[in-house]
Amino acid sequence: MQVEDTKPWYQQFWPWAVMSLPATAVVAGLYTYSIAAAGSSGLVVGDYYNVGKAINVSLAKGQRAVAMGLMGNVSINGKAVRLLLDNAEVEEQQQLTLNFYHATMPNHDQVVTLQQTGSGVWDGQLQVLAAGKWQVDVVPTDGSWRLTGTLPNAAATMLTVQPAL
Repeated sequence: MQVEDTKPWYQQFWPWAVMSLPATAVVAGLYTYSIAAAGSSGLVVGDYYNVGKAINVSLAKGQRAVAMGLMGNVSINGKAVRLLLDNAEVEEQQQLTLNFYHATMPNHDQVVTLQQTGSGVWDGQLQVLAAGKWQVDVVPTDGSWRLTGTLPNAAATMLTVQPAL
């Protein structure tokens, strides 16, 4: 004796189980597309020519820092940041700029103005750094030289800055 199922196909389990896999893939694909379309990564530059010219200018600033014999140490203690830089030519400058560039999220970049508080010592205030790797630049107000270093993560407290070559 055979028992026949008289239910229509849409009331059966297996057609829905088989169709759910491709439907899930379509929904996941649309979600992934919406994430990609929502914002740019900030890693791609549209004007390559001007970026190339800027790289040449920054190399000249690094060569100027080498000629001056510059090297410094940056220490971070909570929101306080201190630069130790012992050089007679730099001693004359009351302000320096410390730039923090996040490796992948340019909206987290920070610019800190450092005020001279002693011989070879500049202090400033920093906002809390987001997690991740940071590129750090030290430049004077006239932009004539540049020191750079890499902060491996936001929890690091010490960094050596050297001429950017």
